[in-house]
Amino acid sequence: MDLKQSEITGVILAGGQSRRMGFNKAEAEMHGESMLIRIIDKVKKVTPTIVISSGNLIYPNIQWPQIPDECFKCGPIGGIYSVLKASNTSLNLVVSCDIPLVSVSLLMYIVDKAIGSNSIITVPIDEDGQIQLMCAVYRKGILPILEQQINAHAFKMRDLLNLVSVKYVKISKDHPLYNEHAFMNVNNKNTLEEARKLWKN
Repeated sequence: MDLKQSEITGVILAGGQSRRMGFNKAEAEMHGESMLIRIIDKVKKVTPTIVISSGNLIYPNIQWPQIPDECFKCGPIGGIYSVLKASNTSLNLVVSCDIPLVSVSLLMYIVDKAIGSNSIITVPIDEDGQIQLMCAVYRKGILPILEQQINAHAFKMRDLLNLVSVKYVKISKDHPLYNEHAFMNVNNKNTLEEARKLWKN
């Protein structure tokens, strides 16, 4: 990584509604620690500068700054907008707390690609062609676009891909950092149990 660690902010998205889980998934236990703590521990290895997008929640045992959403019921776009406004860095690695199996190496790789690009968003594409916007690097320059979309009640994250420059990072099956569970989304009790088994192994 050519960039100083202090020049990128790690943003953890932990303010979701968690309707399918039945309780706040950020606090779901993953072998002795919450999913939120697990993802913080990984992002800490990429950068020491971390903020939590906390929605309308407060995590009393988290020492990192917690940024509430300015716009409620906007989904992830509202959380990202609020956190980027508070960020002091151009580059921001945004990772949702509900993908606990993503590797530190993969996060570093995505950041590396963002450093070498002037694109506003640097985003991985998995082996199924799914664009992983909840594990991507956003430049702070996207703020006016986020504000425009929120004001227009256009909350779909995928719409951003047509509005700004994007660097796509393909993680195919033959990629050295490929892991079929890297972007596994833990959003209900079944996927939580599956993730716990995979974490243990």
